[in-house]
Amino acid sequence: MKHVLYIGWIGYNNLGDELMFECFKEQFFQLGDDYKLDLVNNEKRYLDNASLQAYDLIVLGGGSILSGAGHPIQPYIIDALYEAVKLNKKIMIWGSGIDWVPKSYLTDGQNIDFLKTNGRKSFHEKLNTVFRESSWSGVRGPLTKQILQQAGVKKEVVISGDPAFLLQNETDKGQFPDPFHPDDKVIGVNWGTSFHNIYGRNEITLEDQFADALNQLIADGYKIYFYIMWHADLEHTKRLAAKLSDKASWQIDDTVYPAAAFMSLMTHFDFTINFKLHANYLSLAAGVPFIALGYRFKIFDFVRSVQLEKMAIATDDANLVPQIISLEKSISNNRADIIETMDKQRQAYRLKLIEPFEQGLYM
Repeated sequence: MKHVLYIGWIGYNNLGDELMFECFKEQFFQLGDDYKLDLVNNEKRYLDNASLQAYDLIVLGGGSILSGAGHPIQPYIIDALYEAVKLNKKIMIWGSGIDWVPKSYLTDGQNIDFLKTNGRKSFHEKLNTVFRESSWSGVRGPLTKQILQQAGVKKEVVISGDPAFLLQNETDKGQFPDPFHPDDKVIGVNWGTSFHNIYGRNEITLEDQFADALNQLIADGYKIYFYIMWHADLEHTKRLAAKLSDKASWQIDDTVYPAAAFMSLMTHFDFTINFKLHANYLSLAAGVPFIALGYRFKIFDFVRSVQLEKMAIATDDANLVPQIISLEKSISNNRADIIETMDKQRQAYRLKLIEPFEQGLYM
């Protein structure tokens, strides 16, 4: 029996993190009865108490290679993987990424001060050791890979994409969402909170700008269908919706659906505008163009990974409203090309993500 431990942000009913684990399990269980899977939440309090010695392989699943808000970033996930290496355990990185990165990195590409951990040289040594000893290192996007290389990681790192690229849209379209009509132009909108840990820092200012853009889109004939990825987002979504001028032109769905149901719902939308990262992945998997609100680094890592950089707008962009209106026009005029790009990228990343399973997780 081969015992595997999956590390991820699990247990809070956040669809994005839960669906990454579901994608892992779907592939894992195809390996057969000789493999046994456990999981541990990637927060420090759980990792510190994980019995790493009981496992043959420790997998850092989708989510964060480095974790925690503030600067410097807390390296406790790397610490856990390093401890596994010292125990002579196999480790693997599967679709993980870096997130808490200052906005300045996106413009100059050189500011990696956030990787400094109180001047401790040992962090960089541990980081290099972890990637050197990893059986397979797949990261979410090109920006994560670039940062790791600048931090001194020398071993080849694969841009595997996020585990959500394994999502397949094989569901029926189902019933058109009430009370809208099939002839309506509908925008799916995902909103929520990151507790002000966003570029620009102020979610209320962003919310006001977003409401302005949505009101303009409603005036242009669109209906708005709000959906959430996490129950904690519902209150914030209601507050945004209350700022829209035409109450007959929007509705809120307060259900956090399984991924397949979300994709079925999305097929009715002309396009989506999304706050949470994995709402964009769901839209991509459903073949529906998206506009990504770039609230943190991981959004930009994602859009660059699929060659759709222009579809993200930073949440501190002073021109956020005209940018959204402009992207609506771009989607209308280039819909087929955008969908073709999304499908091509999804298929390519799918092949990369299943590679470790095709090799029996290198055990």
